[in-house]
Amino acid sequence: MADLTPQITDEQRDRIARQAAELHAAIAQLAESFIPVARAIVDAFNQLGRQLREAGLIDEDGKPVKPADRPAWQSPYGPPPRRR
Repeated sequence: MADLTPQITDEQRDRIARQAAELHAAIAQLAESFIPVARAIVDAFNQLGRQLREAGLIDEDGKPVKPADRPAWQSPYGPPPRRR
């Protein structure tokens, strides 16, 4: 049976290593640039939680303070049509 192991030259191996290093650097740069965005999102959600607690809409655990105006199974659109 023939040997199916791919044979690559030293030049190809070096090019693959350079491209892998460039890809790694680009991904690292992308991750670094995302950190401020992620922090801003977290800060916005924390602020929203504080505002909802201050308004009395949620408790300290983040649960709604007021009960729902209807049972969970009841549709706001009325009962379903009867099947015939």
